Amino acid sequence: MNMKGDFKQIIEDLQSTKPVLHHFTNYVTADDCAGAALAVGASPVMADAPEEAAEITAGSDALVLNLGTLNESHMEAMEQAAATASEGNIPVILDPVGVMSSNMRLEFAIKLLESGNITVVRGNYSECKALLEQEADGRGVDSVTAPSQGEALKLVKDAAQQYHCIFAMTGAVDYISDGKRALMINGGHPLMERIVGAGCMTTTIVAACVAVAGEAMTGAMLGLIIMGQAAELAAGLLEKKDGPGMFKIRLIDGLYHVVTKWNLIMDNLNPEKAN
Repeated sequence: MNMKGDFKQIIEDLQSTKPVLHHFTNYVTADDCAGAALAVGASPVMADAPEEAAEITAGSDALVLNLGTLNESHMEAMEQAAATASEGNIPVILDPVGVMSSNMRLEFAIKLLESGNITVVRGNYSECKALLEQEADGRGVDSVTAPSQGEALKLVKDAAQQYHCIFAMTGAVDYISDGKRALMINGGHPLMERIVGAGCMTTTIVAACVAVAGEAMTGAMLGLIIMGQAAELAAGLLEKKDGPGMFKIRLIDGLYHVVTKWNLIMDNLNPEKAN
């Protein structure tokens, strides 16, 4: 597999086709996700009404289901959209925000996964662990612990096998598995933990790449790499007086520069196959 060649092709297709991403996002990070999508060349649509969910999805290239501000109306619309996406072979990216914090979120996420309509799950350690163990602990939406490398690799591989989809788990180190392969991806910056929306934006970038990729695993890997590279670039542009606020602004700039100057960073890429 010519991974770098595949990545380059996805980047070129992303820029030329401008895939439409139908987002069921949350009101906390909607603007962040729309900005991230535009920065890499995708076209975001933020539409969550049940009355138009299926129609909007049918005309899209990928569907993002973000559970951040979940309610009954959103659940109805998400199920309709996911079914439409499955019928049209449109990839569905699930961001299981805070599934460890309530049974409603966890049960709905599992329902979506067991429907067979999900292509990729992008979550943090606590979220992925809750989905694998099917147990909520009421601790909020952020990951509170960091797993060992071995634990993380086993978790994503087991979860991918259990739900028959790709699991991408992000944190200080990212891990991804399709149930057969398991890889870890280094990148990013500690300031990502100090801003709102880093995880949600990562899900959007994964969706953009998967939308134009020939293989979902390759697209999801590239989405994680782009976000990590953008964060490193953003941090490098900060001055001593800057903090999380400026980092977030620079992150959007970083996303743009990574995809438009891809050839300059390709030599730094080396996803590590772990098992």
